[in-house]
Amino acid sequence: MIKERFLEGKVALITGAGSSGFGREMAKVFANMGANIVINDINEEGLKETRDILLNEFKVEVLIAKADISNSAQVEEMREKIFEKFNNVYLLVNNAGIDGGLYTSLKSKEENYDKVMAINVKGAWNVTKAFFRQMKRQKQFEPIVGKIINIASCAGTENGLNPFLGIYSASKATLIAFTKLWALELGADNITVNAISPGVFLTPLYKNDPKIIRQFLETRKVKLPIDRIGESKWVAEAALFLASPSADYITGQNLIIDAGMTISINKL
Repeated sequence: MIKERFLEGKVALITGAGSSGFGREMAKVFANMGANIVINDINEEGLKETRDILLNEFKVEVLIAKADISNSAQVEEMREKIFEKFNNVYLLVNNAGIDGGLYTSLKSKEENYDKVMAINVKGAWNVTKAFFRQMKRQKQFEPIVGKIINIASCAGTENGLNPFLGIYSASKATLIAFTKLWALELGADNITVNAISPGVFLTPLYKNDPKIIRQFLETRKVKLPIDRIGESKWVAEAALFLASPSADYITGQNLIIDAGMTISINKL
């Protein structure tokens, strides 16, 4: 059973929170449970919009931490800024990501490969590397001193690999692998690491347009057993579960939220 405001006194850092979508929705559900929020993105106007929404709806502190997470120096500056204001980061959500366009992996240009991997993989690695040591020292939160949630994608799963999003698929598969590696590396320090792999959702990735999503599904000849397009708040609620004490014994897992899409390929 999840207690009300179980994140009171804890800080949640969410990358890629400067637009409508998973990042903003996760910030809202964490704030509703009492967490103070750090929002990161390169889109400063979007960050201000997210901040204003949070401050209007919740009685929490919100810090804007603009930084390019693919740049380790900027991530270090962000870390210093956060710990000038707060004494912990209990929740670290690696949400920032880009799709890189519709290219098969071998037809993608090198600059596109570098950009997608820099944000989707190196970015998550940079941020996790910058914060895990402080998280290990947060003994006041025992038995679990911190939690890391990586937002991956069905495109990175074995059944969901998508040749039309070749580099993106590879980047998310790598993030899922890092999830398992970090769970092994940080488990002894009482830090859990899990991933969420969404299917097709109304997000900026699909320009918040259900028609684009339906066209994508038709092109791939994919049918959804639960024939509905996902809403960002559903991913946020799954992240809230992973952030809760109810998930303290869960680590190294990839939670697929896709209406059954990945199990239906070539079957329906």
